[in-house]
Amino acid sequence: MTDTPQTTAQPILPGRVLRISLPSVPLYAATLFVSALLLFWVQPLIAKMMLPLLGGAPAVWNTAMMFFQLVLLAGYGYAHLLTRAVPPSRQAWIHGAVLIAAVTALPFAVGDEVPPTDAASPVVALWLVGRLFVILGLPFFALSASGPLLQSWFTRTGHPAAGDPFFLYGASNLGSLVALLAFPLLFEPLTTLSTQSRLWTGVFAVLVAMVVACAAAARRTPPRYGESPAVIAIRTGPTALWRARALWIALAFIPSSLLLGVTSYITTDVASAPLLWVIPLALYLLSFVVTFAHRPPIRASWSLTGQAASVSILLFLFMIPTPPLSLVIPAHYLGFFFIALVCHGMLAARRPAATRLTEFYFCLSLGGALGGVFNAVLAPILFSST
Repeated sequence: MTDTPQTTAQPILPGRVLRISLPSVPLYAATLFVSALLLFWVQPLIAKMMLPLLGGAPAVWNTAMMFFQLVLLAGYGYAHLLTRAVPPSRQAWIHGAVLIAAVTALPFAVGDEVPPTDAASPVVALWLVGRLFVILGLPFFALSASGPLLQSWFTRTGHPAAGDPFFLYGASNLGSLVALLAFPLLFEPLTTLSTQSRLWTGVFAVLVAMVVACAAAARRTPPRYGESPAVIAIRTGPTALWRARALWIALAFIPSSLLLGVTSYITTDVASAPLLWVIPLALYLLSFVVTFAHRPPIRASWSLTGQAASVSILLFLFMIPTPPLSLVIPAHYLGFFFIALVCHGMLAARRPAATRLTEFYFCLSLGGALGGVFNAVLAPILFSST
């Protein structure tokens, strides 16, 4: 498959004054960091709130993850349609209204509605999805859309790096990683769940102001004059475009599916502890941080070697009747991490021009959502054991 040509930096037209300064990168990076921090702080937080009602079954976490992935897909789809159908001058107004509407739904609380009794039944899964939608649907949707929208707006800041804004995806995933590690190590030991909900609401309000600042930075500068999506589509052809989309979806599906599969396996055989749920998700996010960095610290050849070695170790452990858990758990984490590095590294290498940024992220989100649906809905039907 022929990769889509990268958009190169274009000169500002004569007579136009560039009024943006280099701090636009820290502003956008910080806003994406805070947005992702909120996005992944609330996931273990709301799951922890739900545990007293539903118990600690791994199916509860998998169902919650499926919900988050589906809402993330909806947010990315909204961002893609917004950037394609709405003029840039109006996008900030529309998304600002969505963020303000989300603030009215905060702070969130679980409430006292009683769930069905069997935590593993499909009825409970539907109940949990419905409750999460009511409690957190709109704020999570607004946060999900902010990531691709902010990167799209950054392409109009006039900054020299605006032609290839995908490095900001690393800042976003770093915020997600910090949130996941801070929850069991900092937030949970030092604060109550209700206090965290109020604190989360305060940080969300700060984020709204940061998004407004990012929109202002993009609006007061001339746009970048790069290739339009129509030009790219003509150059690559419809067949190549659909192949690229299918590959993006597949490469996103594999780590997403393995994420929930590894989590289910470990929490079923060891314990249903929140930390054991968080570690695979942290490794998943770390693989994005590494592969989408401006200079990836782990080479693709190293990832392939690590994948081959870790999968070989897992196959060896599966042949042992009762392998020690001290080896099984690290081996699964390591194997999952290297497979995620390989898949996400291929995604980073095949990222399109900035004009197709939101489409790229929508395909990634679609693959992630399909992985969540496969594990939470189809896997319990298709397989007899974890």
